[in-house]
Amino acid sequence: DPILKPKERFKVECFYCILDVAITSIEERFCQLHGHCETFEFLYDIGNIKNQFSKEDLMKHCEDLNLALNTDNAADIDAVELYDELIALSELISPKTSPLKVLEFIARNDFLTPNTAIALRILLTLPVSVASGERSFSKLKLLKNYLRSTMSQNHLSGLAFISIENTIAKNLDFTELLKDYASIKTRKIQLI
Repeated sequence: DPILKPKERFKVECFYCILDVAITSIEERFCQLHGHCETFEFLYDIGNIKNQFSKEDLMKHCEDLNLALNTDNAADIDAVELYDELIALSELISPKTSPLKVLEFIARNDFLTPNTAIALRILLTLPVSVASGERSFSKLKLLKNYLRSTMSQNHLSGLAFISIENTIAKNLDFTELLKDYASIKTRKIQLI
């Protein structure tokens, strides 16, 4: 039915336009997330990698990851070395170990598998959604209000970093930090 009232027509057209943009955006983000999951799926359970994939499938996953991380003929990882590292790591890691725990294990052992470490760092730093990246930038608006308009950029960046990484900041021991700061800032010359 045709809508004759301009106000009602605007509401309907605007609503459908917004709804269409939202649906398209969600579908696009879902496709991107699905693509990332397919690229990195074999790294989710390294301890059980021999049982999940045949040698040919694992090598294909390593080559696909190599291609995904390749820019201007400069690759972040080597597919053959990654394959060998994953086979060796699967012997040392128990099944169902998270990628973060595997990366911690690699770091404790002086990065004995550099290609796997790079792949896991990339996997663990990819934002799951755009919202997590946008959220960290929106913290800046909360910090820089009209009271802090004269604050230096260095100080503002430090506050933004503390606000974004608030879980780490909550676990800091401020007494030790204050002692260190006080020892640095004490006067070297005693005044009479």
